[in-house]
Amino acid sequence: MLRKIVFVLLISIVLFSCEENTNKFIVDDSKLPEIQVNVKRYGKAIFEIDTSKMVEGLKSIKPDYPLFLDANLDDTSNVNQIKRFISDTALIRIYNKTDEVFPDNKYLNENLSSLFNYMKYHFPQISLPEYVYTYVSGLQFESPVFIQDSIMIIGLDLYLGGDFNPYYSLGLPKYKISCMRPEILDIDVAKQFYNQYLMRRTIQNTLLDRMISAGKLMYYLDMVLPYSADSLKICYTSDQLEWCDDNEENIWAFLIDNELLFSTDYKSQSKLMVDGPFTTGFSKRSPARIGVWLGWQIVRDYMENNPQTDIKELLNISDSQTLLHDSGYKP
Repeated sequence: MLRKIVFVLLISIVLFSCEENTNKFIVDDSKLPEIQVNVKRYGKAIFEIDTSKMVEGLKSIKPDYPLFLDANLDDTSNVNQIKRFISDTALIRIYNKTDEVFPDNKYLNENLSSLFNYMKYHFPQISLPEYVYTYVSGLQFESPVFIQDSIMIIGLDLYLGGDFNPYYSLGLPKYKISCMRPEILDIDVAKQFYNQYLMRRTIQNTLLDRMISAGKLMYYLDMVLPYSADSLKICYTSDQLEWCDDNEENIWAFLIDNELLFSTDYKSQSKLMVDGPFTTGFSKRSPARIGVWLGWQIVRDYMENNPQTDIKELLNISDSQTLLHDSGYKP
């Protein structure tokens, strides 16, 4: 009897493992490009300078960080400006937390290398940055990732976790702060690439237009970040994601019954598309951006039912109503 129980348990574990590993977006490593990202930590380099030897310290790191230190370092005013920055007690506290959360580059290098490999695999023509820098931005939360030509810069102090008190002093709402954690960093990088280089600028008149546009971005994240959980990609809690799954039919019925799908009223659309503590008109257990989540499901169904369509063709589809029809979406 005991042997039978053990056998059943082993079979269950094997089947469960197989089910968990059937992510169709995971590509065999042998087919992926071999891009290795080596992040350069300007924030770490500059805050570790001995302030009693500022000029010597700055000149010693300048060859590695010419982008940040292109000023004349023999000019006392330039040196003093940097010294004031790294001597600021609030900024020192931020840097110390950054060094605690990211003690080395392993997490950054591995996650960004994986993202770049998948991006290059799906978009071979895309130009990826040759140089990736991180810095202490002083909590400039509006621009966490900057990309231009061969350079990418990440404000590492914007991914320190929801328990980092200085975030609250910025007046940011809790739902925004909950997304300022290490696991979201590569997702923000992927989004920035999409917004700058891949997104097709189309007119979005109706709620459906905006939903499909958002759904395309989310499907792109599925492809280039196959190891990231859905809850991270859309920045929901597991309970919020479960609520959407459980109420998908009700959400769809709400849009149809209230004739919102083809509404051109921007205010009504925004209630379903913008960030917030929850979505107006639904339970307070609901997450915000329900329209984004629903657009994601529609695009997923479209790609599932139209396997001949690749990601580049998907991004070029401008008729959201046709895409909805061809998706066969029915919650």
